[in-house]
Amino acid sequence: MKPTQNKITAVFLSALTLAVVMAISFTPAVHAGEFIEGGPDATVEEGEVIEDDLFIGGDDVLVAGVVKGDLFAAGQNVVISGEIYGNVYAAGQSVTISGMVEGSVMLGGYSLVLEDSAEIGRNVYFGGFSLEAEPESTIGRSLYGGGYQLVLAGEVVRDVTAGLGALQVTGPVGGDIKARVGEATDNSTYMFHYWSTDLPSVEILDTGANVDESQVAGEVDITITPVDTDLDEIEPTDFQISPAYLALQHMRRRTGEFIALLLVGGLLLWLMKDMLMKAVAEVRQHAGVDTLWGLLVYFLVFPVFFTLFIFLVMLTIAISLLTFGSLTGEIMAVSSLVFFGSTTLFGLLTSVVTKIIVGYLVGRWLLEKLTKLSFDGYWHHFAALASGVFLYELLRAIPFLGGLVAAAVILIGTGALFVLIKNAVQKKSGSASADAAVEVAPAE
Repeated sequence: MKPTQNKITAVFLSALTLAVVMAISFTPAVHAGEFIEGGPDATVEEGEVIEDDLFIGGDDVLVAGVVKGDLFAAGQNVVISGEIYGNVYAAGQSVTISGMVEGSVMLGGYSLVLEDSAEIGRNVYFGGFSLEAEPESTIGRSLYGGGYQLVLAGEVVRDVTAGLGALQVTGPVGGDIKARVGEATDNSTYMFHYWSTDLPSVEILDTGANVDESQVAGEVDITITPVDTDLDEIEPTDFQISPAYLALQHMRRRTGEFIALLLVGGLLLWLMKDMLMKAVAEVRQHAGVDTLWGLLVYFLVFPVFFTLFIFLVMLTIAISLLTFGSLTGEIMAVSSLVFFGSTTLFGLLTSVVTKIIVGYLVGRWLLEKLTKLSFDGYWHHFAALASGVFLYELLRAIPFLGGLVAAAVILIGTGALFVLIKNAVQKKSGSASADAAVEVAPAE
């Protein structure tokens, strides 16, 4: 994986972790569940009461108790048979609800089943393969679904809105049904199905709509969209991507990066020329040492950001406790800004500024060899930048070699930036020490 991709992945995972940890940090009664051999991984037993929001996850999840807040559940198989006095956010291969949910239900997964005893107080939002509502189930407001099939034998008090491959309605609907449904063009019994032994067993409907309109109090508006299911007429070559298309996409990426580096580099030459020249001089004099510093930075960057993340979480918890929650929102916002700001700045410096530094150095060396430019004016420096960045993008377009060139440029530039920052900090620290020595020196 490329360094830039590593950073993007790290930032995304850190952001997700930060959001979850902070949410858990300010939830006094979150229940994590204990592993039970031969049973669900995470369980809220019948009779157990959770006085706040619940975050629960495992291969198998069972919530049989009472949750007096929102429920966030994720697992391979999720079963909710208790009482939830908030909203439910669940994801899993199969999600089964047989209890009571006072709020709305938002689910993503392969199969959702609302059993006969399921009572949903508000809306149901579903994205996945199959949703089945059994005859005695109730959805207190509306149902919004997107996936392959909806099998509705239970009651929906208001409307049904969906985009599907198959729809079957035999239960009462108190409002309108508005759906876009696919239908096989060859009138075959072809069925869409995910062939995997790991997925739950679901009875698959044929494409199309089967609605008992006598059960619908409002209007039924179903748009049938033909779906080509005659696979014999589809040649394997129809799915091949031509080499010319791949080449054009590669050229587009290289051209886009070239323009982006010129724009950012031009701004740096205009607004921060002295600092950019210092970085260029560092690379010119100590490229080998800078490469080693760059390797060290990338070796340490993730532990450093993880430490920063832990520190900010602990600081947020401490301030929240000291102020009895009065500053919780504000300190979370400030902590998030500090964390994401630092990771974004690191990404910008290492993925953009490093290429500008090395590109300018190479371009200036070429122009000094080929021309008699004095490099007194802005446009002379910009020409050096454009020449070097253009050469970088040409090399970057070569398979395999381009990746090595990019890695080398990023490491060298990162090391140079680190050395400059380190020297600046040491110089400032030395100046402060000297000033302090002068202040405490006795008068003669």
